[in-house]
Amino acid sequence: MIILATVRMQMAGFMEALILVYSILIVGWVVESWVLSSGMSPGRLTPVFKFLDGVVGPFMSLLRRFIPPLGPVDLSPLVALFAVQLGGGILVQLVRG
Repeated sequence: MIILATVRMQMAGFMEALILVYSILIVGWVVESWVLSSGMSPGRLTPVFKFLDGVVGPFMSLLRRFIPPLGPVDLSPLVALFAVQLGGGILVQLVRG
């Protein structure tokens, strides 16, 4: 039983780390969109931007289907952060027990 409890705690910790990393990637994706919309050239950051678009872009495009922008303001990253934090927190608590 002790081994099972330890594995569950380790899995919960790993899931918390993944949630944190994905949240940071979402924030990075927002910064990327600001950089590109300001007209700046990505330069050496092109591979990083492609990575962010590949990892976060599909989730954002899914949310954008349901959340229309309010004028120039796109609320989908905010909703994405909320969904990742809330859903991930619930999932971690279920695993932790």
